[in-house]
Amino acid sequence: MNMPSRSGVSVHQIIGEHPAESLEEFSDILNENEFVLVEEFYNKNDGTMFSHGEIVLNTMHIGKVRGSDK
Repeated sequence: MNMPSRSGVSVHQIIGEHPAESLEEFSDILNENEFVLVEEFYNKNDGTMFSHGEIVLNTMHIGKVRGSDK
């Protein structure tokens, strides 16, 4: 995203979860909507993740989306 992170790094990465069934479906959702709601996750220092609640993303500022290997 085109904004610095809290730590001052120029690339801002958000790890989020969306109920889309596939990366292709999520791509269609991104292309059809100006904003999308996802559940945001943060990394803990021990390598696990925890939910930080929901966040709304402006799809015009998303540079890349990668699916998970569930």
